[in-house]
Amino acid sequence: MSRFLFALSLLLLGHVAVAATPLESAQARARATFEQKNSAQFDIDPAILNARWQTVPFDQKPYMFTFKEIELYWDRFMRGLRIPYPSPAYLKDRYARYPRFMHTLGYQDNDWEQHSLNVLETWQAYMRGDFQHAYNLGKKYGGYALIPAIFGEILQGVYLARTNEEKQTFLQDAIKNIQLLSEQMPILPSEEGVHEEYVLMRLGYAYAVARLAEDAPVAKTLTAGYAPAVINSATEALAVDSDHPLTLALNAAFDANVIRRVGKGMGRITFGAQPINAEADFNKAIGLAGDMAIIRYEYANSLLYIGKDEEAANAMKQLQAAAAMTAGYSMEALDVLYARKRLVEVRSWQDSGISFGKFDRKRRKYMERTGENLYSVVSRPFLVN
Repeated sequence: MSRFLFALSLLLLGHVAVAATPLESAQARARATFEQKNSAQFDIDPAILNARWQTVPFDQKPYMFTFKEIELYWDRFMRGLRIPYPSPAYLKDRYARYPRFMHTLGYQDNDWEQHSLNVLETWQAYMRGDFQHAYNLGKKYGGYALIPAIFGEILQGVYLARTNEEKQTFLQDAIKNIQLLSEQMPILPSEEGVHEEYVLMRLGYAYAVARLAEDAPVAKTLTAGYAPAVINSATEALAVDSDHPLTLALNAAFDANVIRRVGKGMGRITFGAQPINAEADFNKAIGLAGDMAIIRYEYANSLLYIGKDEEAANAMKQLQAAAAMTAGYSMEALDVLYARKRLVEVRSWQDSGISFGKFDRKRRKYMERTGENLYSVVSRPFLVN
């Protein structure tokens, strides 16, 4: 009997030893917010990732910055993403906090100056719009170089992928990479000094999922859990930084897209999406960064999704403002190009005399039939016949 008790005590002690601590449990819950249902995931085609990516349709020379220029203009460049400058001291602190994240580095040493230069080289490629090179550098260098690699991949999927299949591959791969980051750098919302990364990862995840979901069938949107994934991530990000302009715009735009697809009544009952929420968030985002074209064109789309024909004039004003903006680097250049393309589409709709709802359905059915990514700035605008 004594041997039995002794063996039982060893089992109990072993259980205690492997039991998760409160911190580990909290980190596990944080990681779970990045999980996707199997039904929500799209196939990642390696052939698409390994092929030559579509290049940006503009001259890259104005956006070819030196490391010194990137440091000088960093706050301006990052007024939307809001991630701190990757100085040697900053990286040393972050890698000390998250040793698993440091283990992703391609070069396992303490040369923080060189690690900072590696991250800046990746941002340099991102700034000029060479997203495939940024992606490859991010995979090579690891660590904080992965952030511009992932966000460049998201831009590639949204603005440069010619087909929906390409778009889905880039966005799903970006989501997978963000999930890996959340495991290697399990930041908690209450953790001091790293709230920028917490918000950024949730913004990237929510934006990528929202772009996958925006034209998916309503049934798939509901069963795959797209809406809760986006809403929860945006809400969590805003709870940490309520003045983050891109998160405010994302939250508002998704509310409007829900209303667009299921109507005001169902949108309010099922997801809590209300026109007044979108209006307030966009007004705040414009007050914080009204010179960002993406905020203006998302506001225009939201006005049309919610108010439809009645908001045509207001939507046109927002698109015209976005289309006239001067870009500071590649992301902003793509935002402006899309605003100009969308302006052509909205003018075509107005000239046609049909309702916006009918125009929107025609546009969505065209994408379903052809597989073309109409959000791409290298594809032609959708014009009403």
